[in-house]
Amino acid sequence: MPEQHSRKPGGLALYLGIVQFFLLLTWTVYAIYLPELLASVGIDKGWTPWVLLADQVLFACFDVLAGFMADRAFRLYARIGYGVAAAAAVSCIAFAALPFVPGLGASPLIFLLLIAVWAVSSAALRSPLFALLARHAPQPEVPKLAGLALLGMGLAAAASPYLGALLKTLDPRLPFLLASLALLLTAGGLILAERGYGSPSAPKPQPAARAVPAPGWLPAVLLVALAVQIATFVNAAPRYLRDSDATWLPWLLPVFWVSFSFIVFAGPRLAKHWGPPRLFLTGCLVGAAGIGVTLLPGIEAAISGYGVAGIGWGLVLPSAFGMAAASGRGGRAGTYMGLLFAALAAAAFLRIGLNMTGWLETPALTQWVPLWPTLSWLAGGTLMLLVYGYLSRASKGSGGD
Repeated sequence: MPEQHSRKPGGLALYLGIVQFFLLLTWTVYAIYLPELLASVGIDKGWTPWVLLADQVLFACFDVLAGFMADRAFRLYARIGYGVAAAAAVSCIAFAALPFVPGLGASPLIFLLLIAVWAVSSAALRSPLFALLARHAPQPEVPKLAGLALLGMGLAAAASPYLGALLKTLDPRLPFLLASLALLLTAGGLILAERGYGSPSAPKPQPAARAVPAPGWLPAVLLVALAVQIATFVNAAPRYLRDSDATWLPWLLPVFWVSFSFIVFAGPRLAKHWGPPRLFLTGCLVGAAGIGVTLLPGIEAAISGYGVAGIGWGLVLPSAFGMAAASGRGGRAGTYMGLLFAALAAAAFLRIGLNMTGWLETPALTQWVPLWPTLSWLAGGTLMLLVYGYLSRASKGSGGD
């Protein structure tokens, strides 16, 4: 008889939330100081978007690879704690060293290689950890527990505007060291956290029609993630500036992520009764409605609209993790979690690339940019509706034979 869970996975989910908080915090510190660090090693600041693009490519590729390796480690050793902790140590050391490299007279190539080491090794703190959560959680509980883990991500994103205003005047060495140390100490605790759980019990068999295949949910996630990228990183600041002063931006930009953090804690509990695909559809409708409200005049419309859109993303993202876990049943959860993180990285890649091309500022497209997130939300929801509707009809048809 397989060994039962010795502890409920809720504590593991909260622990992963702390890891994700510090992981995203390191990215925020990195993005704030990257232009100056590039200039300090003799690389023109104009290359900053290209470096960020390369980061997203590395994230996408190695998130999938890290998830695949985690699946293999689970099969061979039943644990991943030591491997993840070792990768986290490499990542934190490389990250902490970044602001010290210019003072050592290192070449630009050494600096870029150090960035690559950090980006590659940080993948161990994303898909493998969510695979660990899916491994120890009952299938219907994955969206709720993923929501707890994503809470840390939302809080870090909400804090990023404040950090941007606070850190610009500080020497980068201190923030890099503190962020690295906090992440290292937190990630190192995975070894102890993992020991609290026995081998997972065998999952209960579920109807295959309930699981949306990855070719169905991955494009839908990409469309919605791109909507979020455009809405929060391209459209939000100009929209708020139409009705407020720039000094208010650090207080207004987090509205989306504050509401995301609030709903991601409680909203995904509905997935147990509705199922992840229906929760995903609901989130798409809510998100599209919220972005639609921001098109109305007035600061109240902007605040309430982005708040509602954050609620939509707080329903969509945990449900996506639930569908990834369902696709990965049978020992492949890490690979599908990696594909999900790769889709999120691809959305960031597209947003950065679109900004670099200047297409979003061309007269022919300017009037469509505010509408783009709403259309993308609806496109993702429509795709999910078509795929899930087809699978539901096929399941009923086979059940009636």
